[in-house]
Amino acid sequence: MNFKILFLCILLLGCSGLYDMRSACQNALDAGVKDRCFSALAMRDESTTECNDVQNATMREYCMMRIAIVHLSESDCGSMETLRDQCVHVVAGLKQNASLVCRLIEDNDTADLCRMRVM
Repeated sequence: MNFKILFLCILLLGCSGLYDMRSACQNALDAGVKDRCFSALAMRDESTTECNDVQNATMREYCMMRIAIVHLSESDCGSMETLRDQCVHVVAGLKQNASLVCRLIEDNDTADLCRMRVM
């Protein structure tokens, strides 16, 4: 519990510019926390660059899909391996305002972002 509070404090300091978020992510001891941190950093910057630092392959691809959804850009799906076709299909569906494509996404955070993008 104390670790979560410390992590949230570091995130808040990073968002306010008082602590470098990239350093916080790199210094995270737990691999899962590190991956979630880089994923959050990617969403903040709306850039797939930080997604490349996510170690878990599936999390990395969902990170890239979230950026593609935010940008509504199939080109952000380009470097994906496993989920590339799904990502392109979801972005194309969102461009047509079709919320049904969000049901294809297994990751809850990404599916929620998809549904919010349609609203």
